[in-house]
Amino acid sequence: MLRVVVDNTIKYKRKKKDIPTCRTHCELFDPFTEECGVFKDVKVDDPSIAIRCGHMIPKEEPEDESLYLPSTIEDEEESDYVLTEEIVSYDNDNTFYEFNGEKFVEKDSSYPSKPDYDSQREDAIWYISEDESFGCWIINKSKHKFLDVSHTKEVKKGWHEKVYQSPFPLHDHKAALTLASKMVWFVDRDGYGQYALLHDGKVAMISSPRPKGWKPS
Repeated sequence: MLRVVVDNTIKYKRKKKDIPTCRTHCELFDPFTEECGVFKDVKVDDPSIAIRCGHMIPKEEPEDESLYLPSTIEDEEESDYVLTEEIVSYDNDNTFYEFNGEKFVEKDSSYPSKPDYDSQREDAIWYISEDESFGCWIINKSKHKFLDVSHTKEVKKGWHEKVYQSPFPLHDHKAALTLASKMVWFVDRDGYGQYALLHDGKVAMISSPRPKGWKPS
């Protein structure tokens, strides 16, 4: 009988010009099932997924859990990556993926009045929209926590139309009920907010990574 022996002590050798994907750059990728070990139905060879995934960010993360384009290659130069916000399609139906191994009983849900899951963070607060149509967690790392905004037309837009300066969301994330209580409006140090997904107290996936070199106009 012929057996295939896999040496898990040998890690994938990254090339200088490699574009990160789940298959090549994430330790959570399962080579036997060829699937992500956290999310369901992930296209593991799609770089747009990799740059949005918090599990691809280096272990030594900045205090504000920066939303800049993540890279696990410590000695990589910024010029070696040409990925921009155009790669990430926020309007894709699969912007956020469900988690593997989690069970959800819809009839027991208290969303949006109360979250179905705890954030497992001390800096997260539960927010309910004024019309009570949706809710989400809010994590604000900005120096400007008290901006007075009430409509999307009044906010300063960022690198994507659904990224803007606001301490709370002005549009519904429209996530499935199974994910709704894990959605978070994450505001970065410059006051730009966008939706992300929480998992075990960490930002597991963001909707639109902030491109390296991007500056407000």
